[in-house]
Amino acid sequence: MDDPQRHTRRLFAHRRGILGLDTAPACLTARFRVAAIRPSTRAADNYLAMLLGTPDLAEATSGVVLHPATFQRLAERGQRTAQLLGEAGILVGVRADDGSEPLDADGRELVTSGLDGLAARLRRLADLGATFAVWSTVTSTDPDALRVVTANSQAAARFGYLCQDLGLVPVIRVGTRVTGGGPRVTGGGGPIAGGLLCSRQASVAAALLDVCGHLEDFGVDLGAVVISTDPGTADPTDPFAGSPLTALPGRLGGVALTGGWPCPRAAADAVARVCLADPPWPVTFYLGRQLTQPALAAWGGRAASVPAAQRVLRAGLSTASAALGSGEPTLASRRLP
Repeated sequence: MDDPQRHTRRLFAHRRGILGLDTAPACLTARFRVAAIRPSTRAADNYLAMLLGTPDLAEATSGVVLHPATFQRLAERGQRTAQLLGEAGILVGVRADDGSEPLDADGRELVTSGLDGLAARLRRLADLGATFAVWSTVTSTDPDALRVVTANSQAAARFGYLCQDLGLVPVIRVGTRVTGGGPRVTGGGGPIAGGLLCSRQASVAAALLDVCGHLEDFGVDLGAVVISTDPGTADPTDPFAGSPLTALPGRLGGVALTGGWPCPRAAADAVARVCLADPPWPVTFYLGRQLTQPALAAWGGRAASVPAAQRVLRAGLSTASAALGSGEPTLASRRLP
């Protein structure tokens, strides 16, 4: 258990955060087309190399998350991605779930898929140098969808148990896939929007409670678990007013904040509000498209534009990193042995 605890501490050290580069190939192809880049495996590899080759990336990045197909393809080509990033002080994580699948016959209720063969996949990823893995749960805003909460929490707990058994840090994303409540709402906007927001936040809080409860039932060490969730509050003066974060136990290894923020500045503002509230667990950010989309636009598939794109990515990371404050270990992180 020593390695998961040590790696968990590293994910939250020195005002650095997690950079999500696990875009599925089909989604990346769509983004390339929007940016007028001809999709190909070579273009995808050049894009990833551009991002990972950003100068001083480790100054604001503690971990990167890769898509499993990309990670294994690079490994099969003999590229020591995990080792090189590790030498720079960046941990490598890999997305472990396969999306979602129907839980019931009519497909209205969903559960995260990927449990079949999960142990073998995680072992393979660990052998290739991964130090953490990511699992996204499905949350429902339907108050009667107890099956959805239970099935997804049990799947997340099994994932967490297998990760720690193999020496990996489980990063569990809760509230990033929400069904049953209409469009996603991230702020105020009147009684209707506010009502949807409250419903969504209550659903995410219930899911967080259930996930943590099942993790303990499985004997998973919460001190070496990272929960990634949207703080979800519309009150700019009190980040814990009705926030799902209040459902999290203080002994958790840490919280990586994520959300549908439109840009790094908006993400940084949300992260800073939580940090200033002095939560009982370490806090960092888990950002993907907010950082990579501007870099992709600046790059445009042109080799001459690589430095400019890297500057854009580095600026976004620096903005998010600055929101983490002094970077001194919090009370929760000091409790870890």
